[in-house]
Amino acid sequence: MFKVLIVDDTKSVHAFVKNLLLKSKEVEVTSVHNGAEAVELLKENDQFDLILLDWEMPVLNGPETFLAIKGMGLRIPTIMMTTKNDPEDIQKMFSAGIDEYLMKPFTIDILFQKMEWVSGKAFSYAA
Repeated sequence: MFKVLIVDDTKSVHAFVKNLLLKSKEVEVTSVHNGAEAVELLKENDQFDLILLDWEMPVLNGPETFLAIKGMGLRIPTIMMTTKNDPEDIQKMFSAGIDEYLMKPFTIDILFQKMEWVSGKAFSYAA
């Protein structure tokens, strides 16, 4: 199973992304609602193949969460999900080591394409 961690503070985003991911029988989904929860979970269980990380969240935002995870010595491929489209912000995150960037809203095809790029794994899913 390909284990994905969704980190987003919006319940509707969780439902939408989880629904898309579960169209592949190869994906297992875990979700938390802010960066601090993600960091705590990853201290206990770092066995994820991918993190889908929202940029704007309370407690720890996406960039802060990514840097905290990186500071723990973990190297889990991460895709930043956001509505932010400032090229300077995007470049800062790529420079920090983020693997990919996903503009909200997105489709199932774009989500799985980005996942394939960062993981090197091909997924089958029902559109």
